[in-house]
Amino acid sequence: MDIKDINTLIKLSRKLGESICDKGTFEERKSKHLIMKWKYKGNTFAHTFPNSSKTSSMNHQYSQMRKNLRASGLEPPSEFTRRLIGSIEQQELLKKLWVHLGTDDEGETPYGGDVDKER
Repeated sequence: MDIKDINTLIKLSRKLGESICDKGTFEERKSKHLIMKWKYKGNTFAHTFPNSSKTSSMNHQYSQMRKNLRASGLEPPSEFTRRLIGSIEQQELLKKLWVHLGTDDEGETPYGGDVDKER
């Protein structure tokens, strides 16, 4: 696993979580692993990041992150999502995280394929 990729994933997740979480729900715990947790519109987001010494597949990490985001109601950006998420800054953070995550579990194009295009 590339430590740079996991650090980017942590940074993007932290920025998004702190920006959109329900007030007072963002928490991060570090023990054996880094655990990030928050609520978004009452839905809980939780993700466990491996420590740097653990050899874990980036594909697995990204897959788990996509599942966790979807489970908390944070789908890949779309017109519908843009109406749900308040500020442009929050929309951009969500978009950056999904762009970083890339190709979906099913091997389809990156979560719709056209997010990089400006509309």
